[in-house]
Amino acid sequence: MLHAVLRSNRPTGCLCVGHHRSTITRCCFDPDNQRVTSVSYDKTIKLWDMRTRSTSITINEGHSNAISDCCFTSDGRYLCTASWDKSLKIWDIKTGEFRCHEPLSLNQGHEGSVSSCVFSQDASLVVSGGYDKTIAIWETDAGYKKLSLKGHCDWVTDVAISENKKWILSASKDSTLRLWNIEKMDHIPSVIESRKEKGSKIAQCEECEKPFLSLQCGDFEMTSKCVFCRLSSPVTRILPLPPSVSPDV
Repeated sequence: MLHAVLRSNRPTGCLCVGHHRSTITRCCFDPDNQRVTSVSYDKTIKLWDMRTRSTSITINEGHSNAISDCCFTSDGRYLCTASWDKSLKIWDIKTGEFRCHEPLSLNQGHEGSVSSCVFSQDASLVVSGGYDKTIAIWETDAGYKKLSLKGHCDWVTDVAISENKKWILSASKDSTLRLWNIEKMDHIPSVIESRKEKGSKIAQCEECEKPFLSLQCGDFEMTSKCVFCRLSSPVTRILPLPPSVSPDV
């Protein structure tokens, strides 16, 4: 329960009792300032309703190790979480479909624990930083790592992306900030080759009718829905959880 304590005219805080069982690593408001999300070393995700001042959602199963960061899409529907289990997960928070099936997992982007994450303004990209000293850029629609940026000498503590998706800013334990121009990353040979190998094409989502990058993975046919429509659909393919690992710091 949230307890608001008011004494004299001084600003006071609200005490969250019975919340997480271990250190809270990150918290944030949703874009409408109606809910607060927090993540913790206890591997759980909690959402608090600002109107009722109570927990509205608790996610106990999803990551197999400490959760280090969280961020919302600009419309507040989707939540991304980063974890020491080397993965990121995208949750459909507004529809609650995560209760029926697994969230979208972004794997094999970092060799160590993931420390930070952020959506681009249009939610087409997710940027993450890791203990492996790299920044990963993920194509959200296709759910794969598009590009890895290397240059820091120590683990990446935080990442940000400009509204026009031209710049990425990264902060590191090496005491530096690095500014990366990604405006022309689609013309980088490694990105082009990766798309060819995965058999990518631009398709139109049969549900929301928006264009998205469709990939053919293994024996699976190219999907006809973008990732956001798949997240809100009960027929979404369940992806396996990564094995439990120790913090890689």
